Amino acid sequence: MPELIVALDTPDLNSALHLVDRLRRHTRWFKVGLELFSAVGPRVVETLRSRDCDVFLDLKYLDIPNTVQAAARVAAGLGVNMLTIHLSGGQRMVQAALEGVRRGTPSSASVPLVVGVTMLTSLNQEDLSWMAKPGDKAAPDPGGLALVLAEHARRWGVDGVVCSAQEAAGIKSITDAACICVTPGIRMPSDQQTKIAQDDQSRALTPAEAVAAGSDYLVVGRPITRADDPARAAESIMQSMAATIERRHPWPNLP
Repeated sequence: MPELIVALDTPDLNSALHLVDRLRRHTRWFKVGLELFSAVGPRVVETLRSRDCDVFLDLKYLDIPNTVQAAARVAAGLGVNMLTIHLSGGQRMVQAALEGVRRGTPSSASVPLVVGVTMLTSLNQEDLSWMAKPGDKAAPDPGGLALVLAEHARRWGVDGVVCSAQEAAGIKSITDAACICVTPGIRMPSDQQTKIAQDDQSRALTPAEAVAAGSDYLVVGRPITRADDPARAAESIMQSMAATIERRHPWPNLP
């Protein structure tokens, strides 16, 4: 069944742990991104792992291969369960990251999943207009570019990709069913009708739509963390995910 990852986009450890304590009965997965890691550093990963949480380290590594390999090695040594790299770094960088996590993983632990960022879910076609050449009828389509990057990334050896749920089905059709699709930009139907304040997601789907499209991990931040009752919001999303799975794979009639 697809997993829910709650994004701990907070500026301090206490706020993050307050959310974790309220949400751990709904999910074991939590995302540590740029804001929280910049504020707290590796200590947040160590603290979450000590509470038996699975950590999605979303720092989107993008640099020369040697630097990314070193960073991935350190991240694996911290005990993260999944981390992100930017696919625009190319094949050598991607494979350096894969080597880094292999080298950094303790012998008693599982190697972290490495997923490649395709196109940010905040991007729409207008955002890519600067890429259009004179005479082009339209700017590049972010969804189309995501598929191209995903196809190459899978050949390079990544476990999966970060993409919009809108691209998940297409990515699995051109790669393979085992290609993990991690999908941010998840919004509840009410959020899509009345936009979340300062929302910057462009290619968003609801939890049910994301699961139906083939998403394996749904990354949800503001619809849960800014809700009046985060636990109830998480429960609602989990129920929506489960109901979609049940419709796709109904239980057989039992005597």
